[in-house]
Amino acid sequence: MLRFILAAGVLAAGQGAQLPPRPVTQIDPGAAAATLDSPRRLTLGFLEPRPIEEVLHLVFEGTPFSLAIDPDVSGKFRGAITNLTLREALTTLLAPLGLDFSVDGSVIRITRHRVETRQFDLNVLDVQRSLQRTTGSAPAAALTSTVVPEDAFASIEEGVKALLSETGRAHIDRRAGLATVTDFPERLERVALYLETLQVRSSREVRLQAEAFEITLKDRPSIDWNAVRDRLGVPPNAPLAGLAADPGALRAALSGQGEVRPLWTPEITTINNEPALVRIDTPGEASLTLTVVPQIAGDGIIQLAVSHTWQLHAGDQKQGFTKTAPVTRVSEGDTVSRIASGSAVLISGLAHSVQIPKQGTGAAALFGTQPKQSASAELVVLLRPTIVTTGTRD
Repeated sequence: MLRFILAAGVLAAGQGAQLPPRPVTQIDPGAAAATLDSPRRLTLGFLEPRPIEEVLHLVFEGTPFSLAIDPDVSGKFRGAITNLTLREALTTLLAPLGLDFSVDGSVIRITRHRVETRQFDLNVLDVQRSLQRTTGSAPAAALTSTVVPEDAFASIEEGVKALLSETGRAHIDRRAGLATVTDFPERLERVALYLETLQVRSSREVRLQAEAFEITLKDRPSIDWNAVRDRLGVPPNAPLAGLAADPGALRAALSGQGEVRPLWTPEITTINNEPALVRIDTPGEASLTLTVVPQIAGDGIIQLAVSHTWQLHAGDQKQGFTKTAPVTRVSEGDTVSRIASGSAVLISGLAHSVQIPKQGTGAAALFGTQPKQSASAELVVLLRPTIVTTGTRD
């Protein structure tokens, strides 16, 4: 252990005058510290302010380090440090005076606390995307949800500047995707952490797999979900989303209530908090539009804002003697769900009437004419979000 103590005063032999204070150095036996983080500890105390250069020379006396002090280094130290390593002692002595140190081999250089300039990559598209959707219509009821267009680079620049000191500067080059930041090293470390966290969170990908199928029911107006639960062997109060864990098993359970006809199976990929849109249209029959905005929480749970619009051609309406206009039946919904990656959101209740063949009798059966009869059908949509890990193909 290396110990320094400054005596308050030493009387000269045979004189009454008191000499100026001078340090008394005590070095514990043992080899000098070989690194700044050596387990050997240092204790130092000054009762009067002493120039920092003098204090530093005392600290490194008897060590294998050489000391280089820049000409503009100044300041005084008064106080005590106890049981610290050389690195801890340097930080304690220099930080209050606005000084830094760097290590080059066995040379310790002491400098003023100066600003540095670093450059950071910004892997962000210079594109503003927005979404506005309205479900329902006034005056009955309407729900409007909006994703406000955002200037990504302007937002990043604002976030970086909020972390800088009064003298710090930042410049964003949109074309190069580069941020040039000038400030003190500790501020630059904060900027680096912020940009790294921003990049990780904003670039999380979500794969959205949709599956739509129609069930033409045999003898009922809508799907009996209690019967589906019973056939799947799940509790009667199990939520609908839980029934979609195995799409194949769900289709098999629904087949007991009617004919299941697959319609569409679109798949898209989007990133965190970016809107995605899927539209599937069968001309003259039906169209399905899904707008989805996913947000991935830190625990891996996905918040999913889903809006759907289902338009069905429900016949034609006469307008005058010769003109007709198509009649469209519309079903809309706007929901927000929290689900785990790989789980599914189930959209149901989209019922409509269809014409199905009827067993002919009498003359109709004799001449091969097949009459039609009305039946109920229901559209079921499964939407499964999965977090995509960069570099994988699963």
